[in-house]
Amino acid sequence: MWAREKWVLFACVVTRLLVSLLFPSLQQQLDKSVEFSTPFTSYRSLREGVYMLNNGFQPYNGGVVHQAPLLVAMMSFIESDALVALLYALLDAVVAYQLTCIAQCFAASVDIPIWLPSLLYSFNPLVLLSCVSRSSVIFTNLCISTAVLSALQGEIVVASIAIATAGYMSLYPMLLLIPLLSLFDGKSAKTKAVICSSLTAVSLLALSNVICYRSWDFLEATYGALVRFDKLFPNLGLWWYFFIEMFEAFLPFFKAVFNVVVLSFVGPITLRFYKQPFYAFVLSLGWIVITKPYPTLGDAGFFLSFIPFFKPLYGYLRYSVLSCLLLLHAVLLSPIFYHLWVGLGSGNSNFFYAITLVYALALASTVVDLCWAMLRMDYDQGKPNYTLKITQI
Repeated sequence: MWAREKWVLFACVVTRLLVSLLFPSLQQQLDKSVEFSTPFTSYRSLREGVYMLNNGFQPYNGGVVHQAPLLVAMMSFIESDALVALLYALLDAVVAYQLTCIAQCFAASVDIPIWLPSLLYSFNPLVLLSCVSRSSVIFTNLCISTAVLSALQGEIVVASIAIATAGYMSLYPMLLLIPLLSLFDGKSAKTKAVICSSLTAVSLLALSNVICYRSWDFLEATYGALVRFDKLFPNLGLWWYFFIEMFEAFLPFFKAVFNVVVLSFVGPITLRFYKQPFYAFVLSLGWIVITKPYPTLGDAGFFLSFIPFFKPLYGYLRYSVLSCLLLLHAVLLSPIFYHLWVGLGSGNSNFFYAITLVYALALASTVVDLCWAMLRMDYDQGKPNYTLKITQI
């Protein structure tokens, strides 16, 4: 690795440690914010699970802990707060390093410095603050980046294990196995990936059963509660407002509908862009970030870190400025509107939900714009023609 890439990774670790050191109360403040923390990613609930596990209690009896059992068990070995901060900083640096390796895989086709994606990731304030908040989303993002890098390098087993682990951590990333398969050549490789992913998932669940004192209660707490959206807490997603206002009799049906919406576009995106499997993977990731029930700004920051790989399509983008302004608008106003509603009581839920719609629109316009740009590139047969105006493809 060149010196410049090393300096980027070093800066990634140092900035996170410095922020944690200079602002010791920031972690707790971010962990209480709906922008960076959810009931399924909160560091507070993770520490609660660690405490219960270390004292011989079933972690999932109280309805507070929703993280994966193996993650709870792993964190139980780290008692020092400084070591926890170092662990999160190093994990973020690993993700940045993997983005550099992905850039090396596309060095011939994407004319960008190989250190640029890792630089943008390292100093993205959404990613930085998500790391400082110690949200467990970082573990899921690490598994996803490992999966896509391993797939690009032809490491079928590693990619399959990584994507299965991501699904084990947060369930919905398991849908990314669909576009991930398109990165493998040949039917045998795809079959091998499916088998490896299935075996990994079963093995992880079996180990979790052992950790939870031979109990399967964790399935309900980690996956059942997630799919059924049992925790009706405000967040940046599109789900919570509907189910707060909806009559109870309609809840099961519409929760099923919302889950179908999450998975409904992953397959079509993969089929339409089967010749560009990496881009199909990124677009599917963006769709899941928009539609899953408990999103955070850390999810959005991770997705946006893949945008530099779309550089050949920049000339076709139509709403890039609008998307940036919408995202900036949402990020700045969401904590203000939430405070007006919950803190001061001078607003209502419509204030905060309106800004979450702006946030979703920002990410959706980005995904739609990237889809259009890729379709235009296909239409021009790989030879960009930015002067040609097309209204429909």
